[in-house]
Amino acid sequence: MSSEIVLRLAAPQDRPALIRLMGELHDFEAAIEENRAGSSAAEGHLDWVQGEIERLGGVTLVAEMGGAVAGFLCYTFEEDPGTFVRPEYRRHALIWDISVVEEARGRGIGQALLRAAEERALAAGVSEIRLYVLEANARARRIYEEAGYRNYERFLSKRI
Repeated sequence: MSSEIVLRLAAPQDRPALIRLMGELHDFEAAIEENRAGSSAAEGHLDWVQGEIERLGGVTLVAEMGGAVAGFLCYTFEEDPGTFVRPEYRRHALIWDISVVEEARGRGIGQALLRAAEERALAAGVSEIRLYVLEANARARRIYEEAGYRNYERFLSKRI
């Protein structure tokens, strides 16, 4: 696999690779969080996220290595409701999903996808990008922190 990373917008022919990557992400999350559905939900979730991208605006970015899809990231543009956030900070980009094939991890693909999303968000007039990460996903949290992300809010859960 060539080490050159090529970033581009997702195209219809990427759908099988996106479903596979989403499935890998879902299986990983199901192993660390009991409420996750696993890869059986990948295609439906991808369809739902793509619908949100169409509704809210945003994109799915694809990273290729050696001519093969090696990762993806999708985000939308959102706005905080109400007046509790100052107007200039309400509109932001929200990363929904990011996944890199296992054999290409550690080669900078995730960082390249994050940088590309940040650059595109800035070009669209957005000065903040957010994401959710499972608390148990220590590796992802470390990667995001190394990329400059910080805790913004804590979303707590209690199973009752």
